[in-house]
Amino acid sequence: MKQIEDYIDQYPGRTFLFLIALSIPAFLFNLGLLPLFADESTRSNVALEMIVSGNYSVPTIAGEYYYNKPPLYNWILAGLYLLTGSYSEFITRLPAAVPMFLYALTIYIAVRTFLTDKRIALMSAFFFLVNGRMLLYDSMLGHIDIFYSWLTFISFMSIFYFYQKKQWFFLFLISYLITSVTFLSKGLPSVVFQGFTLIAFLAVTKNFKKLFSWQHIISGSICLLIIGLYFYNYSLYNPDLGGYFSTIWDQSSQRTAVRTGLWSSIQHLVTFPFEHVAHMLPTSLLVIFCFHKKFLKELRHNEFLFFCAITFLANIWVYWLSPETRPRYLLMLYPLLFIIWSHAYYSYREEFPRLSRIFNTILLVLGFLVSLAMLAPLFLDLEQYVDFLVLKVGIVFLGAAFFTWLIYKFQRHKLVAFLGVLIAVRLAFSFFVLPHRAAHNESGYFKAASIEMARISKGESIYFYHFNPPVLEIPFYHRLIFYIERERMEIMQTTKDDTKPGYYLTFDRDLSNPQAVLVKSYNNNLKLFKVK
Repeated sequence: MKQIEDYIDQYPGRTFLFLIALSIPAFLFNLGLLPLFADESTRSNVALEMIVSGNYSVPTIAGEYYYNKPPLYNWILAGLYLLTGSYSEFITRLPAAVPMFLYALTIYIAVRTFLTDKRIALMSAFFFLVNGRMLLYDSMLGHIDIFYSWLTFISFMSIFYFYQKKQWFFLFLISYLITSVTFLSKGLPSVVFQGFTLIAFLAVTKNFKKLFSWQHIISGSICLLIIGLYFYNYSLYNPDLGGYFSTIWDQSSQRTAVRTGLWSSIQHLVTFPFEHVAHMLPTSLLVIFCFHKKFLKELRHNEFLFFCAITFLANIWVYWLSPETRPRYLLMLYPLLFIIWSHAYYSYREEFPRLSRIFNTILLVLGFLVSLAMLAPLFLDLEQYVDFLVLKVGIVFLGAAFFTWLIYKFQRHKLVAFLGVLIAVRLAFSFFVLPHRAAHNESGYFKAASIEMARISKGESIYFYHFNPPVLEIPFYHRLIFYIERERMEIMQTTKDDTKPGYYLTFDRDLSNPQAVLVKSYNNNLKLFKVK
């Protein structure tokens, strides 16, 4: 055991890569099993219609202009579709899954560069993969947020890197170039992150006047030029830039307190920190080591930790004041806390002997309970959903038990062993939860219904009649459109006219045309009509 722990001390980078290697199958197995969910279908729709239409400048869904997000992420997704020749759920989720691992690697490299203790780099980087929110939710969805957060975090780190070197032009230029890329991915939040981070950090380091320097002005102008060139090219196909800009603004402001009312805002202000501490479990357990009397003093005197704290505080208040904030919007800020918490753990655990013993006992108990829970699938009648059930149970049980044994035997690296337990949790989730969810989730029904409607209508026109769903239900209908279009490789049109020959999909009404014939009814009041 001592030799293994000495190896971890001597080669934390190799240990990190070993854990990453274990994590890749755990996160990727069954990644494409579930039908598209939530905003995934919106991203895939835009990418598919770019390919079908051959127009990569103007995002559309069902042939209508889509203004909510600029298209860079859709370009990446479309490129993957074309490269692989597949429009599957697995490929749709790869642009989120691959950046997830690259993000963890980026955190490791950044912390290793700016702090001397590489154990902190290992821990804070891997915590990005195994915090509760990522472990069991965001990692399995093809949302834009992991990719976007990764680039935003790189921008944060570039600011600090060039600040240390006092290379002001590169500080502004690189961070603004990244901001132009992130803006073309998600819009106005990029301006907020860049602006608040620069203003806060330059102010506290007494370099505020640099905001008026030629380096800043030129770099900001280059960023605006890149964004402006995209919108100029867009205007050549659709001159309605006013509609584009107003929608991008609305997307950034719709979750603020102005939209949700006073009582919801007060509730959010009170629950926000507790909610996100829960999302970051078990990582957030490390916060107990921040109660050391030296913590704030060291936080202030360590330049990198101070930068992490300032960057977090400069940006978090925007989301704290926005009642409809979703946890995935904060993925660029979570690692800043992981770095600070990991530093506190390795710095003060020996000065908190009793607390450390309690903490280590909690890790051991959690590992033991997780190991026992790995046997549960044998008693839950999962044979009809999971192939090789006994073998898979054996793999996750032995994996969790092995790392729990390491928690018990290790003296200095119990937390590293606990990371292995969390990898086993994710593998079990992929083995057992995803197949069960796929079998019981209604998404499978509507995927099959969409494919059936596409096949019935193939060779003829198909329209979405009076397509105007409530905002919260938009992802559901985008999913229908994607599967229909994927099957037909044609862009589905929306219409308010039910006299044209072809098929019509409706969801909240019948056709008024008396010659319309009902072909089939589906759940959720979905109907397929035909007009001859």
